[in-house]
Amino acid sequence: MHKVNFKPRFLYNNTIETRNPKNMKMGWTMVLCFSRYWCVRRFFLNFEKLEFDRAHCHLLIYNNTNDKSLDNILLKYCRRYHQGHKPTHGRRNYLAPFASVRLYKSFRPYGGIVFGQEAEFDKSKLPIIYEMQRDIANMITTRKFFMLEDDTLPPEYAVKRLFYKLERSKNIGLVSGVEPTRSPRLTDKARIGAYNLLWGNNKILERVSLSPDLRGHQECDAVGFYCLAGKTKAWRMGKRNLENIIEVQKTAEPNWAIDTLWTNMVKTAGYKVFADFDTPCLHMQSIGDKIYFWAIDRAVVKLDYYIEKYNCYAQGIELCQKKKN
Repeated sequence: MHKVNFKPRFLYNNTIETRNPKNMKMGWTMVLCFSRYWCVRRFFLNFEKLEFDRAHCHLLIYNNTNDKSLDNILLKYCRRYHQGHKPTHGRRNYLAPFASVRLYKSFRPYGGIVFGQEAEFDKSKLPIIYEMQRDIANMITTRKFFMLEDDTLPPEYAVKRLFYKLERSKNIGLVSGVEPTRSPRLTDKARIGAYNLLWGNNKILERVSLSPDLRGHQECDAVGFYCLAGKTKAWRMGKRNLENIIEVQKTAEPNWAIDTLWTNMVKTAGYKVFADFDTPCLHMQSIGDKIYFWAIDRAVVKLDYYIEKYNCYAQGIELCQKKKN
């Protein structure tokens, strides 16, 4: 893990003056994870269209960069959401203040790459993602939470629909929307960020993405971080299981799948994980000076397969499906 001289801190926090520990346990938490400046404007335009009760929602924004420009623009939105305001997308309804607003800043040095010459976990950017989620798990004070990544645009009903399914059973730990992966090459085919896994010898031997033709709630083994509703207890149990793998066993195989590992650890802890194919999300991609949107109609079923002989993974193998008569 990275060692840093600066402790992460809150750049904005109205809980100290206006909230007490009892208040912070009421309601639920909305977690927004940021690492890209170019996403911000489009993200918040869509965010203000989401349907949920802001008065009972604690907003936690996590800036996982050292970008001061991103600090400044996120601070602007924190001040906006601390107070009541009109939405920016043309609707007339008044948006109430959030129950609390916090902006958390990470001073960790950003990591390396995911693929290429430096394949080891500690030399990739993944420790930064893992440590961010570890921080967030400790900062959620409510029984349940909703998490969004900065490049994800969910439909307006996403929060209400995913929470409804989450509360249907005490055994459900996570419910995710569905989002395609993306590529800087627009001719590439994507996959759905929801998977079934085959484990063996403490490694993921196979990871198969779910079919984009599915509908409704589908139980699976793992999902992404991009848009999910979760129970905090289940999330922390997944954290504890993953800490044992990464910090005790000193491994994170495969090293490109922190979200897969974490959410699968929630299932390993005894909870069910669902992907909701009726909550499709757009995945933003910046190429040059333009922003593109990947939808699930660009997705196919893909396999990641561990090749024991060479101790590496063959990734993104498209699987053929039989045509329906």
